[in-house]
Amino acid sequence: MQDQRVQEVYNSYFIFNNERTLSTDTPSELSVTDSISFTTYVDKTRRYDNQIVIRDICNLESLESSLGLFDISLPLEISVEPKATTPELDSWLSSHEFTKVFEHEFLQLTQESLQGSKDSSNAINVEVWGHSRVEDFLSLLKTSGVSCSEETWLKKRSLYCTEKFRCYVAFVNGIPCAWATCFFESKYAILANAYTQEEFRGRGCQKALLDARKKDAFDNGIEVLLTDVELNSTSSRNCKSFGFTSVGVKNVWCREI
Repeated sequence: MQDQRVQEVYNSYFIFNNERTLSTDTPSELSVTDSISFTTYVDKTRRYDNQIVIRDICNLESLESSLGLFDISLPLEISVEPKATTPELDSWLSSHEFTKVFEHEFLQLTQESLQGSKDSSNAINVEVWGHSRVEDFLSLLKTSGVSCSEETWLKKRSLYCTEKFRCYVAFVNGIPCAWATCFFESKYAILANAYTQEEFRGRGCQKALLDARKKDAFDNGIEVLLTDVELNSTSSRNCKSFGFTSVGVKNVWCREI
């Protein structure tokens, strides 16, 4: 579904997110193991960073063995690419109490498929905040429910509002009310998190932020812009309206605790 270089970029993004999370200041114990047909991400210090990505038809005995790497008290997510899907794997997942939760669609945009900028309200202005605005960005993050201790922020603040992890803020009538981020890696960039405060939703903030990130990426030498969304979601439709095309869909199975 994804070529090797794109897989490596998503892997770098996963590792970066594991490091930048504000939910804990506990040092990461992330272990990434690649096999021929699947990759495991194991970290008992991070509640949501335990995953298996199955890329091709795999040996179920090897998969069974890999389950033993994970802390059974933590949620585990298994993503399955189309060519890896078999009735036997579906049966194995169900028998191990995994449930198919959603379909994860992967999109990309290149300069060649770029479409014109979308019209957005003149009342919406978007700024890219550099590291001098990192404390202001944390204040905005907190309006979306993010919380962290002062100790955690001191350890993680250097990772925000940088050239690698770029932070964008939308203003409506001069009020900062929405934000989005983008992860840069070589000639690739991944659209990351986004949020609009409830009272400002429906005004086009996220479309303005999407357009701003697209322009910023290509202006800074990015050749391929990547993102992953839930299939048939509003996010998927918004991205496709800007020229993003689908490069594949993974089935996501979860074992909740």
